[in-house]
Amino acid sequence: MDKTKLIEQIQENLKDIYHKAIDADTVIQQQQEQGKAKYTELFKDSLFKAKDQQFLPYVEELASDLVLLQESQDDEHFVTQLKVMVAKLEQIHSLLADFKQLTR
Repeated sequence: MDKTKLIEQIQENLKDIYHKAIDADTVIQQQQEQGKAKYTELFKDSLFKAKDQQFLPYVEELASDLVLLQESQDDEHFVTQLKVMVAKLEQIHSLLADFKQLTR
C-alpha cells in the first residue's frame, strides 16, 4: 500500500476517534461533576506523551504524529513513525471501546 493511501486511512481513523473522544469526554465531564472519575490520566505506561483525564489531548497528539508522518522524508523514518502511530491508534481505540462498554 502506498503512503498516500495509508495517510488517508489514518485521517479517516482519526476523524472517527475524534468524534468518539468528544462523546467520551462529555461523559467524563459529567462524571467528574458528580464526584466520580477521580483518575489523573487515561493511559499509564503507554506510548502517549500526553497525560490527561480526557481523550482530546491524546487525539491532538495523534494529529501531531500524523503531521510528522506526512513530513517523513525517507522510508525508514516513515515506517518507524507509522509503527508508533498504529500502536497509539490501537491503544486509543481499545480504551474508547472499553469506556463505551462501561458507560452503557
